[in-house]
Amino acid sequence: MKRKKVIFSIIALGLMAGTALLLAAVPQKLGPPGVKASPVAGSARWQIDLPETVLGLTSTNLEMDPKSLEMLPADTSFAERAYFKPGIAPIIASVVLMGTDRTSIHKAQYCLQGQGMHLEQMTRETIPMKQPQPYDLPVIKIVGQESREINGKTKAISCVYVYWYVTDGQLSNDQSGFGRMWSMARQLALTGVLQRWAYVRFYMFCEPGQEDAAFAEIKAAIAAAVPQFQLTPKPSSVTMPAQR
Repeated sequence: MKRKKVIFSIIALGLMAGTALLLAAVPQKLGPPGVKASPVAGSARWQIDLPETVLGLTSTNLEMDPKSLEMLPADTSFAERAYFKPGIAPIIASVVLMGTDRTSIHKAQYCLQGQGMHLEQMTRETIPMKQPQPYDLPVIKIVGQESREINGKTKAISCVYVYWYVTDGQLSNDQSGFGRMWSMARQLALTGVLQRWAYVRFYMFCEPGQEDAAFAEIKAAIAAAVPQFQLTPKPSSVTMPAQR
């Protein structure tokens, strides 16, 4: 088992190094994104419009906090909205779209753990979608828990966090990121075009024991919202399989 892990690590490191060399050596032309986005005059960032209305819920735009903004490459584009339903915590949706620097797309678990969240479960799931035609959206579901000070008392609170990756013509719930890197390297070597991946997430907090109900709320929001801003898969096209 240890030998297999070592071999896998060596292959992974070689793939990352090879991709980095390609990115440095091959002239890059950014490919089209898999989400609705448009250039912003005078800025390296693009405008991403998440839907204002999902399932009749009210929503508000959220600004990225300064610390997170400082960590992102200057040509990274992003958008975030909170959707409100009476009686439950808001559902937060966001998109991070890479530019020429692929480091803006990373593993969600690193950020969550860095924020002090204990990850209890991480699984690969699919969410049935009806638009633009029936298909299964491949996602990663994380269930985590953190402690908060509420009214002077420490209280445990759960988080259900669902995310996936999308670019023009491809969807992925690849946890390792190696599949996306291989796809980028191959596309770049063959065409000189750098795939423009986006990281999409929906999450909400809930009381411990209510994780299944929270996941059901998130799935309903995803089914309603995603067709309004995601371009992959295209109407009447064959859905690309999740990368393994």
